[in-house]
Amino acid sequence: MQIDHTQYTLGFRQALEHGIDYRDYEKADRLPEGVPLMAIAGVWGNYSDIRCLFIDQTGKTYRRHITGRVGQYVIRELELNAQVMEVGQVVVVKND
Repeated sequence: MQIDHTQYTLGFRQALEHGIDYRDYEKADRLPEGVPLMAIAGVWGNYSDIRCLFIDQTGKTYRRHITGRVGQYVIRELELNAQVMEVGQVVVVKND
């Protein structure tokens, strides 16, 4: 996948300008375990929620909706604040 943006968090219109439409991503209540996922973008809904977008090696996409406040938008299964994610960062949810 070609990524032409460097900033992970984007507004909805910014994301569309880069060809990213989170509505096309599969909604995930929890990211899959043991699958390497590449971070694509975090698209702001408003300043209390963000849609974190990922893609796996097969091209399957995931949208993880995170609600937070005061700069804390934690993806629980990754124990990672979405605001510190980077474009292209690879993450894996550990098996319990």
